[in-house]
Amino acid sequence: MLVDDLGHRGADFVERIEHVATDPGGTGDYALVEIVAHFREHARRRFVLATHYDIRPWADADPDRAQHETPITGANDGTSGLAVVLELAAPLTERLPADVGFSIVLFDGEELGHPAVGTNVGGTGYCFGSKHLATRIERGLHPMLARAELGIVLDMVGDADLRIQIEPGSQASHPAFVDHVWGTARALGIDAFDPTMRAAAIVDDHKFLARAGIPSILVIDHDYDAWHTTRDTIDRVSAASLGQVGTTVLEAIVRWYER
Repeated sequence: MLVDDLGHRGADFVERIEHVATDPGGTGDYALVEIVAHFREHARRRFVLATHYDIRPWADADPDRAQHETPITGANDGTSGLAVVLELAAPLTERLPADVGFSIVLFDGEELGHPAVGTNVGGTGYCFGSKHLATRIERGLHPMLARAELGIVLDMVGDADLRIQIEPGSQASHPAFVDHVWGTARALGIDAFDPTMRAAAIVDDHKFLARAGIPSILVIDHDYDAWHTTRDTIDRVSAASLGQVGTTVLEAIVRWYER
């Protein structure tokens, strides 16, 4: 469905990158698919707009321990970023300078991880799709992605009480673009983008795009009380929040390339 949808939104071509990941928590193997849609494939300059579309298969942060093996709905964590990314395809194509193209990357396997078994410490858990794609880019298998000048990843952007702080890893990867995005929000009067720095970095897909040579930033509100619980449902998602993020990202990217 997503491949077809991206085609209808004007992609020149869409790639499916299929692979299998083993959950280090011992729940088994998972067949994953990254979806990469290229817009304006012959443009001289390009960037990556990305999100993850998979949903966590365990509500292991739910206060009700009986729900810990229940898959979450993921209305915010896994769907809000996807909704905004899809909606941005058409206006970006319409408004970007003619020599600028972009690739939309939809990551699978971002949610496969178990902090309780130390997967964050060892670096083996979470972000299986972006790790796999980063390795392929490093091997020279995706020259169009390798040419990208920057990346922006959206995750958990639908919280009604939206507060998006600057993520330390993003600041380290591309400080000028961080300043530009948060400055654009300020110029637009959008107060959901808080210019203060988060205390700790977040392991998310932007980290592995950066590893592959694409300086990337993360737009996320991680302080979400329904995170990885069965309460991450559609009633927790705000259209106003999605609109603020979509407007900010659209204007920031267009203004960056119009300079």
